[in-house]
Amino acid sequence: MDESLISLQPDQAVKRVFEPMKSARDTLARLAKVLEPMGKLAQLTDVFEPIRAFQEQLADVAAAFEPVKALRSHFENLANRFEPMRGFQREFEHVAEAFHERLMQLATAMQPATAFQEELTALVRAFEPAKALQRRFVELSRAFGDGEKSDSRTRGRRVQTTDSPTR
Repeated sequence: MDESLISLQPDQAVKRVFEPMKSARDTLARLAKVLEPMGKLAQLTDVFEPIRAFQEQLADVAAAFEPVKALRSHFENLANRFEPMRGFQREFEHVAEAFHERLMQLATAMQPATAFQEELTALVRAFEPAKALQRRFVELSRAFGDGEKSDSRTRGRRVQTTDSPTR
């Protein structure tokens, strides 16, 4: 530790010890401002339930379509031999292709959500040290604190160190 700290007043000495952490504290304070919009983003997840229900309905339709799809080559063979069946066979192909295209559009529409999920996963990994560091700082603070007294700046505030997420 710097010997010049000894000549300083106690408050000044402590302040100087913690000076290197000022920019880190400022950065962490900016995170608090990000939490509010993140809460609003969480509300967007309500969109997934109707999509999931729709997907389940389409899974039932797709399962029912499988035996009909197996007849595709028979329809084509019949359409080549019997002219009136060509229209039916074309309509059948058109319906199948329209379903395919719409499902691919829905899958593409989900891309921002999956990209966001990947970003969140990366952020979770990047922030993993925070909880352990917070816990350790709380432990370290106990070495300097009096269990009966509370710093006026932290009085009334609870430092959350549990593993449960906050909302």
